[in-house]
Amino acid sequence: MPASDVVRRKTARPSSRSVRGDGKIRKTRKKKQSNGEFRSLSIVCFVAFGVVLLAIKVFVKSRSSPSRYGIDYERYARGNTLRDALRGGNRQKQSSQQQSFGENGSRYFDPRQFPPLPSESSERYDGEGPRRFRGLGDDEWVADAGSKSNGPKVDYTKHKYSYPELMFEPPNDGSYPPLVDMSKIFEFWGQDDLDSPPEIIPEVLQHFDYQNPHEVAAAEKYRDLELPFKVYNVPEVKAAGIKWTDEYVADNFNDAGDDDTPRSYGNAQQSVDSFFAFYYPERWDVDLLGPSPSLDIDWTYDKWAQHAVYADEVSLSPNEKHYYWQSGVTREERLKKRRHWTFVSRDLPSFSSPEPTFFGFNPPAQKGIQCRFGERGVTAATHYDGGRNMIAMMTGAKRYILSPPNACKKLGIVSSRHHPSFRHSMLNFGRVTLLDKKDTGVKMSDREREWLRIAGSAQTLSTVLKAGEVLYVPSHWFHYIASLQKSAQCNTRSGIHEDGNRNFGGMRDVRQCTLDRD
Repeated sequence: MPASDVVRRKTARPSSRSVRGDGKIRKTRKKKQSNGEFRSLSIVCFVAFGVVLLAIKVFVKSRSSPSRYGIDYERYARGNTLRDALRGGNRQKQSSQQQSFGENGSRYFDPRQFPPLPSESSERYDGEGPRRFRGLGDDEWVADAGSKSNGPKVDYTKHKYSYPELMFEPPNDGSYPPLVDMSKIFEFWGQDDLDSPPEIIPEVLQHFDYQNPHEVAAAEKYRDLELPFKVYNVPEVKAAGIKWTDEYVADNFNDAGDDDTPRSYGNAQQSVDSFFAFYYPERWDVDLLGPSPSLDIDWTYDKWAQHAVYADEVSLSPNEKHYYWQSGVTREERLKKRRHWTFVSRDLPSFSSPEPTFFGFNPPAQKGIQCRFGERGVTAATHYDGGRNMIAMMTGAKRYILSPPNACKKLGIVSSRHHPSFRHSMLNFGRVTLLDKKDTGVKMSDREREWLRIAGSAQTLSTVLKAGEVLYVPSHWFHYIASLQKSAQCNTRSGIHEDGNRNFGGMRDVRQCTLDRD
């Protein structure tokens, strides 16, 4: 082929038809590319929109009325409050409104903190509050702390007690546990008489030796019938009591331990006196109800423990400021490898085990472990837990005032779902002994006084839970707790028993009692 022909073919221009075809191909490719980018962008926007909707749904659900999300929602709210405290949360302080006191320095409770009396019409509550109420704590006591080292005037771990004869077959006729009017409980031994208890404190609950298989088998029968009891001589609880020195516990909260145990977290609360009551801070309106029942403060465990020792040494008055330390273990921790367990789970393996134990007998329904470190006099208002509750005392002692579910209507439980104390009580039961006395110096509203009269007739029992013991509180039983001295207690719950006991009631009773009357 001549060279000139080759050159001509290489330099020849394409026909107009081929140019138009190439242009269409390029346009088609560009259009497809554009469409693909549009589809990708649409998918991203759709996913993002779904995530936003889900986040809004979760947020609204977390702020909704607790009555909609199961009978144990108050525990969830407590966890939220604790988490907010650990993260820093909202640092709004207590309102400038001042707490009112009686002549003897006792706290005055605004009548709107209590539910309407049975003879009164319902009251709708629409108040709002901050996410947290913050305080600064009080350091006036620091100069005197450590000046004494004698411990509490009465050590309830060594006090004298009388116990009932063992019954290996639980009666199911309403005779056990023996209950009496609440007023008689406190007339026999006043709530604040911590330095002058009865010479011998009578116990009414069955008291089983955990090292005796026959007694453990009997305890399981009581548990199956939803009847309260106690066990003692529990090796891991006794070992934890020895191990849990202030230095050891503080190291775990301060991440200063010698081993690889993960750090634990907790927070301190302050009250103007010895009385503490649960409430939802985001609903507590100080203009409607007065100052909040307690404040979150930034104390470390070390400082709290120092004040607790001081409270024992000086027999701290119930009308002085008191402090409470709270911590917890998540339900997920038991599913992790042991090296990821915090000190509470490691030291109480029967409470944290993923397998059934006597104390954690329904692991799938376990909600974690809650721990409360109390100082002398700290009193927690009555409340109930839906879960079947095992409460272990590692150090010190606490007094538990128990009432069955069918006593709910006499305990001043708030039934308005919008109220910050919904399904809890604000009554200080220790005041039932003051109703017929004159010149007590205690300032009470007519509503509080009448509710205390009603509560005085509620069927109740009293028991002292001391170091090394475990108390079983059945589902929906109300418990009012007073720390008799510096103490450490942890509990775990094993699911809800809806029916309860035929003689003492169950979930139906508390639901009817807390039925919203708004």
